[in-house]
Amino acid sequence: MRNDLDFSKPLTCDVAIAGAGLAGLVAGAILSRHGQRVVVVDRNPEVGGRGGSTPHRGYRLDGGWRDGRDVTDLQVGWRYGQLAAREAQVDLPLRIVKPAVRVHHLPESPSDGDGSVVEGRWGARGFLDLARDGFGCPPARLGDFGKALARIAGASPEERRSALPIPLADWLEARVSEPEVRRAILTLVTVIYCEFPERASTGRLMGFLAERPDLPRLQTAYPDHEEIGGMQGLIQPWADSIEARGGRILLGLEPAQVTFEGTRVTGLVARDASHLVLEVRAPAVDLAAPLWEALPLLPPERIDPELARLARALEDEQADAICWQAGLTRIPRLRSTGEPEGHVGWNRVLIGPGRRYAGGFHLPSLASRRSAPPGRHLLHAFIGRWLTREQSMTWAESRDAIQRMIRHLKRFYLDLEECIEWSAIQWIERPACLAWYWATIVRHGVRAPGCDGLYLGSTTLESDAGPVDIAAHAGLEAAQAILADARLSEPG
Repeated sequence: MRNDLDFSKPLTCDVAIAGAGLAGLVAGAILSRHGQRVVVVDRNPEVGGRGGSTPHRGYRLDGGWRDGRDVTDLQVGWRYGQLAAREAQVDLPLRIVKPAVRVHHLPESPSDGDGSVVEGRWGARGFLDLARDGFGCPPARLGDFGKALARIAGASPEERRSALPIPLADWLEARVSEPEVRRAILTLVTVIYCEFPERASTGRLMGFLAERPDLPRLQTAYPDHEEIGGMQGLIQPWADSIEARGGRILLGLEPAQVTFEGTRVTGLVARDASHLVLEVRAPAVDLAAPLWEALPLLPPERIDPELARLARALEDEQADAICWQAGLTRIPRLRSTGEPEGHVGWNRVLIGPGRRYAGGFHLPSLASRRSAPPGRHLLHAFIGRWLTREQSMTWAESRDAIQRMIRHLKRFYLDLEECIEWSAIQWIERPACLAWYWATIVRHGVRAPGCDGLYLGSTTLESDAGPVDIAAHAGLEAAQAILADARLSEPG
């Protein structure tokens, strides 16, 4: 990945990819496997973008690079990723875990008591148990909750598509008469990780819960790379595959503009930190960045007005995050039992009678061994905040939000302070996590109207995949479209 480049002459390839996040690398690995000459450019010093992990004191901290494009997530829900890995012939070091979750329900203020903690699991039976014990559904209404959930999960593909623009609160109001059941389903969506479940897309929830016999069985997993911890362990094998097959990954180069002759793409140009320009000539360009970041790379006359309107709408559906990262000398003990923490997965935190979203936490080192040095562990607390373009959170507001989480962690664990080797607050600028996944917006396709040879292979792509998996789906869709169009253009 060294940029020992001769800037005086262009690079020539079959496909230029702007963005070395997961979506761009998946596309590049598939294309390289099919014999395409691939060049990937990215402004960051390491692949992975916002979705990877960064080194700190021998630990790997999820959240990615400050200037990384796209989004992060801290656990893998993997369907399209299996298809993409198969197509690219990439072996991924995943540790499959049980789809378990812990739900912490805290009082509005510490003076109101200690709250409750419920162990739960995903799936039909698990959601019923969580509805009773964690979502506030009265036992007498569990049957109604189950019926409503079955209706959502059993929606047909056409019903899912037509429900994409419908806010969940509106759908529930029209179809579920019991307010306790409506609240429990909204809490379920909060626990899935949506700060404002009432405005979440009903169609997205239908897709999230749907049985999908046409896709591989969902894998709930963490990357467990032998050398690289955290989400970077999911990223690196794709990059390795590109370079092993002769592709190039050029880091420290900011994609600046896509070039055209008429409506036909001719490549892209990129600049390094000294503003030196590299021209990459290619008949196909994949923009693996969110739509609002991809469109400014096009000449104004090549931007489709409908795409421009969609980009503005999607830019309002973002989130930042405030996190707490703590390196631990050992696993902390649960105050409730005195036993060492053994929960491999996420803890979700809800607050007050309305069960408001308040983030969550986990110990990634329990699953991804290289997240921490040998004998050490990592604790990661994460609060995503859904924000429009005009909204922002001050440092004081952000610090207060994560401090409340830290206070809860020190109550939940018996000896956390004794275990801490170092700690730091991490402030991840928007986009931090996949807020637009829940938006009542029908997103874009992989081809850009009026731009022959241009592909929009990013996580703003229309997809029924969930966080992380949507990046794999976008890369897969872009690669398949590029290969199909290349075959069509072959002589004879």
